[in-house]
Amino acid sequence: MTENKKTNHWKTIAIIFIILFTLETLTIIWGTILVQEEEEKTAECYYDICEDYPEAYFEDNFCYCYDYDQIGELVLAESNFMK
Repeated sequence: MTENKKTNHWKTIAIIFIILFTLETLTIIWGTILVQEEEEKTAECYYDICEDYPEAYFEDNFCYCYDYDQIGELVLAESNFMK
């Protein structure tokens, strides 16, 4: 009788760890996908949208392109919302 209870506890703990491992793996995959999408948007901003400008900045789905004015300071030349 004692062995059966130990086996049942072991099975329960094993199932809990399997579920936690699966959730951890799914969270890592989801995070990796989010980072990859963000890097693709950043690259699109820098190399496609702001290719004619010396400086670019990407934040919160907005792409900001900067250009130098007559005295050499950066000013906002263009901004685009990216989906």
